[in-house]
Amino acid sequence: MNTRNQIYGTYAIKILIAVLILILSGFLFLRLDASRHRSHSLSRITKKTLRELEDRVVVKVFASAELPGEFGTLNRTLKDMLQEFQNVSRGKLKFEYARASDPEELADEAMQYNIPQIPLTIFEKDRMVSKNIVFGIGFEGMGKSAAMTLRPGMEQMLEYQLVKQINKLQRSKLPELTVFADSLALLSQYSIYPDQLATFFLELEENYEVQHTNLLTAPKQSPVMLCLGVVDSLSTLQLYHLDQYIMAGGKVVMLQDRALVSYVQQGTAVVEIYSSLFKMLEHYGILIKPNIVLDQDCEIGMLPGQGGQIPYPFFPHLQPVARIPYTSGFENIVMNLASELALMPGTKLNMEPVLQTSGKSNILLGPWFNLDEAVKTALEPGSLEMPPIPVAAEFSGPFKSYFNHALTDSTFHASSDSSRIILFADSDFNLEFGSGGAYIILNAVDHLLGRNDMVKLRSFRSSYNRLGADVYLNKRGRQVADPAREMSRLGSIFKLSAIVLPLLLLAFVGLISMGKARERS
Repeated sequence: MNTRNQIYGTYAIKILIAVLILILSGFLFLRLDASRHRSHSLSRITKKTLRELEDRVVVKVFASAELPGEFGTLNRTLKDMLQEFQNVSRGKLKFEYARASDPEELADEAMQYNIPQIPLTIFEKDRMVSKNIVFGIGFEGMGKSAAMTLRPGMEQMLEYQLVKQINKLQRSKLPELTVFADSLALLSQYSIYPDQLATFFLELEENYEVQHTNLLTAPKQSPVMLCLGVVDSLSTLQLYHLDQYIMAGGKVVMLQDRALVSYVQQGTAVVEIYSSLFKMLEHYGILIKPNIVLDQDCEIGMLPGQGGQIPYPFFPHLQPVARIPYTSGFENIVMNLASELALMPGTKLNMEPVLQTSGKSNILLGPWFNLDEAVKTALEPGSLEMPPIPVAAEFSGPFKSYFNHALTDSTFHASSDSSRIILFADSDFNLEFGSGGAYIILNAVDHLLGRNDMVKLRSFRSSYNRLGADVYLNKRGRQVADPAREMSRLGSIFKLSAIVLPLLLLAFVGLISMGKARERS
């Protein structure tokens, strides 16, 4: 009897210890990331940023009580990520959801952080209704504040956006970046893409300590310069200052094409750009050919007034070169009227392609580019058969100055072996946020700065989860009326199963062990 009691007591203690371990593990932040590319795991730069916070940071989430559809999915992702931020920061970051007695009070509190209401038209109770919701985040710390509004589709870039706002509170840690933006080119871009241009400059200010230059005086010799393209010639003094920045070992990310869209009374004309900048690049050994690349894999447009679809081969979908880290993770990369890049004969520079067209390509020659003819040609079988054409590339090697002597009192540098130029043959590529062009430009800057962790953070990462509720529904072929609610229900079931099943398994193993011990006794 005593022996039997001892056996029962021993196994009871073992089961109790196992249960205590499971309970204690609930207080630890441990989880398995089953997604591809570890999209649900914080990057190294995020962890470093959180652990090196100079002071406490408070994150306040303003979210309406009933967030519809995709807003609810984003809210769950946000909550999980902020919980992980809080755990990794070791107490330096705290987050909370704002509590308000009614929607009006919540909206008033959010406006203190300049977070506006979002008007929506949604399907509710068998009818379409209009309502305003609040969904945004306020950040406070180190005597500063920041805020961001949240919208569906931000899940893939959510970690980057959160870290960027936290870095705004401690700007002393942002790297320097010199930016040259030609006023005439900016005016042309602003007339067509005002919102995208403003958003890109905001991204620059939030990621770097920006030093603007017009190149009429010598720019600060920061590690990297971003040149945003020209539509006319630069003065000799501007060319000299750019040349000497490069010869002093400066690294440049440059956006420049050979085609300009102009609007005249007769319609739209696309003409070749002539600039003294091209002569200096050709002296270095870099050629931007006076053409427009065409590709069978391209954007599809609508026939005006007729319906139906038509390919626009001059808006190619580009293929990133696999070994280039700053283009990794981006899909459906698009350029508008891009030109071909090549090396000049006899140059000693190295050219490494970064983005290129598919194996179904061709070119359209200038100086006048007939886009209508390009569309017709694209519809003809066998017209797009050229091999891949590079439209973005990285150039390195020996650079020789465009000038023979100093034009100012500054020290003259005749050559450089350490300079690098990453060239994108489309001056509007930085305005492409939907296809990732803007983020690829920022990644190229950080690549030259040596901030590879920031490159990984900013790049899109697939959120495909082999154990996700959405994957379960797709494999079963189930169609549900409210996917968000069904995924939430399945998620709760999965979590409950993860808690209960180990307990049942332990109990089962314990019973088997007790049975065998009884047989032996």
